[in-house]
Amino acid sequence: MMVTLLGATTLVLVTLAPWVLSAAAGGKNLKSPQKVEVDVIDDNFILRWNRSEESVGNVTFSFDYQKPEMDNWIKLPGCQNMTSTKCNFSSLKLNIYDEIKLRIRAEKENTSSWCEVDSFTPFRKAQIGPPEVHLEAEDKAIVIYISPPGTEDSVMWALDRSSFTYSLVIWKNSSSVEERIENIYSRHKISKLSPETTYCLKVKAALLTSRKIGVYGPVHCIKTTVENELPPPENIEVIVQNQNYVLKWDYTYANMTFQVQWLHLHFGRPR
Repeated sequence: MMVTLLGATTLVLVTLAPWVLSAAAGGKNLKSPQKVEVDVIDDNFILRWNRSEESVGNVTFSFDYQKPEMDNWIKLPGCQNMTSTKCNFSSLKLNIYDEIKLRIRAEKENTSSWCEVDSFTPFRKAQIGPPEVHLEAEDKAIVIYISPPGTEDSVMWALDRSSFTYSLVIWKNSSSVEERIENIYSRHKISKLSPETTYCLKVKAALLTSRKIGVYGPVHCIKTTVENELPPPENIEVIVQNQNYVLKWDYTYANMTFQVQWLHLHFGRPR
């Protein structure tokens, strides 16, 4: 802008706010992201949100967080200038028993207004993830070894690792009939199974003291081994003919040999 004052010419520079420039250029104000959700599973903190219809193209998203003792908002690590609608902020060191606040905005040539997320306490929000499961097969049994959810250095369940209980669902791979077994611990043996048969199972964890029940983990399948013990004879019968004693029995397989033992019993004279 050129202004003439008393014969002198003065150049005046006028700075316009970004939203004025955007509007002058035909731009639109960005709308805030919508439906922001926080998922906490074990020690994993995940944010998900929906972009508005206007926030397409080269729009990015950024989060701030605030702890109870803070007056200012701080940039949330792992959730800055995101082009997707999901971010992970598990690296942030938090007191899981303290409340935390989050806010998000969309960014392009201009920015949307901040959208604040409902404050939450991580431990109360946390869900129990699936436990680690290791199986060992026997001929008529499966031994299950279960490791608590989270990692060995888990912060979320640091005080509760020994308090987890587990439940499982087991079924024959060839059948849809399921059996549920409740309140088992980190080592459990399921007996009376069929040899050389594939069984599948899934396990979930629970913290009854905190009223938290987890989700079932992935399905694990294992085949029981070949039977390592022959079945016992059946229908055993003793036939007495005069001084002859004949022992008879039935057996499943042919061409087998048997060994019989006897034990002498002494009956005392009645008094």
